Amino acid sequence: MKKSRMEYDKLKRKQKWIGLLFFLIGSLITISIIITVMALYPNELTSLVKTHVTSQSTSSSSTSVDDKPTSTDSSEPLQQTHTFTPRTNFAENTETPLLLKPLKDKLEQDIASRELSGTLLAIKNNQVIMYNSFGYATDVPWKAQESTYMIASIQKFYTALLISTLISENKLSLDTTLNKFFPEIPGSDQITIDSMLSMTSGLKLDTLKAPTSIKTQKDWENYILKTTTHQNSTEWDYSPVNFGLLAMIIEKITGISYADYFNKTVKKPLDLKETGFYTELSDNSHLVPVYEENGTAAKNEIPDYAYVRELGTGNMYTSPKDFAIVVQALMDGRFEDLNNIKAAWLKATPYGTTYYKSGLYRKVLDENGPTIFWGHGIFRGYEPTVIFNNDASDMVIYFSNQYLTNKSNTIATKEFYDIISQNVTFNQ
Repeated sequence: MKKSRMEYDKLKRKQKWIGLLFFLIGSLITISIIITVMALYPNELTSLVKTHVTSQSTSSSSTSVDDKPTSTDSSEPLQQTHTFTPRTNFAENTETPLLLKPLKDKLEQDIASRELSGTLLAIKNNQVIMYNSFGYATDVPWKAQESTYMIASIQKFYTALLISTLISENKLSLDTTLNKFFPEIPGSDQITIDSMLSMTSGLKLDTLKAPTSIKTQKDWENYILKTTTHQNSTEWDYSPVNFGLLAMIIEKITGISYADYFNKTVKKPLDLKETGFYTELSDNSHLVPVYEENGTAAKNEIPDYAYVRELGTGNMYTSPKDFAIVVQALMDGRFEDLNNIKAAWLKATPYGTTYYKSGLYRKVLDENGPTIFWGHGIFRGYEPTVIFNNDASDMVIYFSNQYLTNKSNTIATKEFYDIISQNVTFNQ
């Protein structure tokens, strides 16, 4: 009996040690999996945690204010009680995820094979692959993440965003006609907001004939109203005056300047640190100096008449990061109902392989290839180019401080996007 008891106790201790051994092995496997996932997808884990915390904060906030009266002030479309958290983690100390390093290597090789100058932000699956400056853009004392550029015609995207925000506030619609604001414009009773956003309005203005003596915004607006012409055509024709008039409509509806409305509606709610207007430039704006095509430093002073003419169409500066934040916030419905976004940007086919709307081209890069958004601009030596997919999870934002007439900047941007669109493979 005593012997049986001893054998039982011995068997029990053995089972306990076996159980402990399996527990330790399981713990080590779990820890290994967690470390591997963190190495491969650090940004996604960070975003998951942020989203969980934000949702808890939002839920708690909504519970505490349920009994309070709802504000009816539609002039505050983005005033939130919590801090906005970008979808992509742009922290400077964030390393490229292990899974995406082969793409970063390919981007670096591609850049090294070209003579380019600017700052590139490449994002795949909402994770930063690369955020670097190269060429003459490195001749500055600040970091690539702080570098800003004049964004030229890409500002039209921001103007369209403000228009769609007013549409969400029921102060405007895509079918509203121009004569409700500026009846002196020829054909204004037949021109809709929608046709102006797509540049199919027939409006024309020869900016090159404008006198350089126009140095104030008010004088420029008067010039637009007096000299803009209209052609009876619904064909697409790139004409910036459409967006100049849209900017004037924004000011007329809101009663404040375009810049103030942008700052109130977009810049402040999204906490954009590197975005502003040319008239607000200071040493802390970190605007990258321009270089001529031959490599000599250019005069970086823009005359008053030049930026005044760019009302709503090209007098802003920003960083690649800030631009990415705005685009992703838009696609996430941060500004308005997603139906308004679809009407203003995501218009359904058929429209061939290219369609212009709201400051961007929606196009097919290659036959049977994916549909992407494409934006490009040229202003006083700055040449920004952007490409991103329908939900802005994949983005290539290349801002150049050297305009190249051989289209090298736009060609390179397309190839950058082709690289990040590839399936990831590791070298054996």
